[in-house]
Amino acid sequence: MMKIGTHYLNVSVYRSSLGDCTGGGISSRVTFPTLFFNCTRDMALKYCQDNGINPDDQLFLVERKLWGEDHFFAEPLVKPEDASKCNQMFGGNYVMTSDSRFPHQNGLVTAYPIPVHDRFEHCN
Repeated sequence: MMKIGTHYLNVSVYRSSLGDCTGGGISSRVTFPTLFFNCTRDMALKYCQDNGINPDDQLFLVERKLWGEDHFFAEPLVKPEDASKCNQMFGGNYVMTSDSRFPHQNGLVTAYPIPVHDRFEHCN
């Protein structure tokens, strides 16, 4: 459960009815991951370590500016070792929570399901 001042929320994965298009990504195998935001990856990894949480099954929120607007997507907290040789993309799944504080929690401003970019295609 979200506590004031922390930087994570438990979220639910909404999967595509077309089947797994993630190539085995986190959102294809984890139903209720933790979404970390407004913190560094190192802070999120330390939180996982301190609380006995598998970081390989958690998500990290990324914010980018596209066409002058804020856009959000979630990606694996821990990326594959060869991620630098891969193209990362949307795999068809989204995350969302019923927590009524979600749209404006600790600076997270989004009132829509967040796409999960957990599909990696190797481009060697």
